[in-house]
Amino acid sequence: MAELNPVEVRKKCKKFLSGHHPKTQRQWLEDLAASPLAEEGRDAYSNGPNIEKLEKEVAELLGKEAGLWVPKGITAQQMALLVYADRARCRNVALHPKSHIELDESDAYEKLSGLKGILVGKDHLPFTVADLDKVTEPLAAVAVELPLRRPGYKLPSWEDLTGISEWCKGHGVPLHFDGARLWEAAPYYDRSLAEIAGLADSVYVSFYKGLGGLTGCILAGPADFINETKVWRNRFGGNLFTAFPYIISAIEGMHHHLPKMAGYYQQAVQIAAELAEIPGLIINPNPPNCNSFQVLLPAEIKTLQQANLEYADREEKWLFGYFDETGIPGLSMGEVVVGEAAADWTTTEIVDAFKALLALSKES
Repeated sequence: MAELNPVEVRKKCKKFLSGHHPKTQRQWLEDLAASPLAEEGRDAYSNGPNIEKLEKEVAELLGKEAGLWVPKGITAQQMALLVYADRARCRNVALHPKSHIELDESDAYEKLSGLKGILVGKDHLPFTVADLDKVTEPLAAVAVELPLRRPGYKLPSWEDLTGISEWCKGHGVPLHFDGARLWEAAPYYDRSLAEIAGLADSVYVSFYKGLGGLTGCILAGPADFINETKVWRNRFGGNLFTAFPYIISAIEGMHHHLPKMAGYYQQAVQIAAELAEIPGLIINPNPPNCNSFQVLLPAEIKTLQQANLEYADREEKWLFGYFDETGIPGLSMGEVVVGEAAADWTTTEIVDAFKALLALSKES
């Protein structure tokens, strides 16, 4: 059998299990041109009507005084933590060992910002007040990722989250939410975004994940805090000459997908429950805490990659973007992220697809 090209196979697929419907570059440009927002004046160096609209709207959604557009979350979060560190004259920041800041940013907070991570909690669970009580070092800030992706998009209970907020207030330590997927977390808590974000002093939210934008994020918090972060945006090279495609896609994505988040979450719970009935599959967590969850499959990564490609080539349906190790021999992990594309499937079709994938993996 000829070797399959993942890019070419994915191109011909008609259905995608995770995320939203993929767009070509031309489709992106056409959608941006069709938006009424394209009639507004172009931004320059982070100033313009659409940027102001986005910052104001998100700040209001999160119940914060002000918001600041930043092109990358890695930049926005360092900006926030640096302000807290300078205020406290302390470089220590409490982080989960499996947090995005700790694992996925090439140690930027240490190498670029001179901060020191104080790792709190167990690898497989969000940390709690009991974990914070074990910290003996002074802290400039506590950062909580909502949801915590690496262990399975897990969220702390509302009681644990409010407990962390109260602990921080009681100890005079600012609380920052890494809310890249805060939009997706809100249905689990069945509370408004403002009520959730109100537990933290500052919060960052992303536009290119669940909201399907091109890139970019908002850092939100008190007005004086946001003003202090602006110099760091410039120092990190985040004050772009113009950013209008990112801004338009962020606003359009927010208006389109945010009302659908509860539906994505409900569908994820339904899909996970059905997949959990397939022998050999493990769903983590079950039920999911948001629209995303892990599927642990009984095969090696290379075997699953080949089976995934063969299935996609044959059925023109794309199941997984990648597989990762679990630390357990013979057991690999893939992610399911329910978005608009999942609406093209019935739950029965998804179950049948996973059964077919497992059968192909056994043949390899």
